[in-house]
Amino acid sequence: MMFEQQIAEYLTPHCSDTELVHEMAVRTQKKVTRRPNAPDPTVAAAALHLCAWVDDTAREHYAGLLACAMDARRREFIHPAFLPMIGQMDSLDWEFLSRLAACVTMPVVDCYLCKTKREGGFLGRQVEIKSSAIKILSRMTDFLPDDGDYARVQAAMDNLLRLQIIEVHMRSGREGLADIRSDNAYEEIYLRYEHVIGQAVGEFRGRFPKYHGGQLRFRTGNLMLTPFGGRFTRVCLP
Repeated sequence: MMFEQQIAEYLTPHCSDTELVHEMAVRTQKKVTRRPNAPDPTVAAAALHLCAWVDDTAREHYAGLLACAMDARRREFIHPAFLPMIGQMDSLDWEFLSRLAACVTMPVVDCYLCKTKREGGFLGRQVEIKSSAIKILSRMTDFLPDDGDYARVQAAMDNLLRLQIIEVHMRSGREGLADIRSDNAYEEIYLRYEHVIGQAVGEFRGRFPKYHGGQLRFRTGNLMLTPFGGRFTRVCLP
């Protein structure tokens, strides 16, 4: 409550909705760490206007941006693009982003189904027919909601990639299951998604019978914040 009244006074000239001003003053004062300064009028007006059209999750992050705008030492990190971006993210986007910001980099795995052939005669080893590789699942990470809905996680990552908050770097080669299981980080992802992989492969083989003898192959890599995404999290994450 220490700065709530002062924050409300800073916000009032930029919004005629007194209830919204009060709500955002309460939210913002919980995020300030020192006596607030008057925010840039353009930032305050735009944030309050956008707050009228978003849910509680987004309002919480607009409050983080307003707190940053009232901090003379942090306001320079605000980019104008952050204002509309907050309203384009849902709760799972923020949950995923918070996890990534905490761990800096996140291992990621793509899953392929490949047809194989025997190399060197009957006793030769099975090798991948490279032109046959079909990606079954993309960007599996150790992040999966309690409901196990892989599609929701994919939508979150697609959105964060679209906003250029995150980036993915994949290794060039594909590996077998034994290679994946030799690395604890990637093995954990495989085990977490084992049921999802089995279901996806079963559905794919049902549609394309020629892949019934295909083998699973994996491509590994890492997911991280872009420099722009790092700046965004410094401003907008609580």
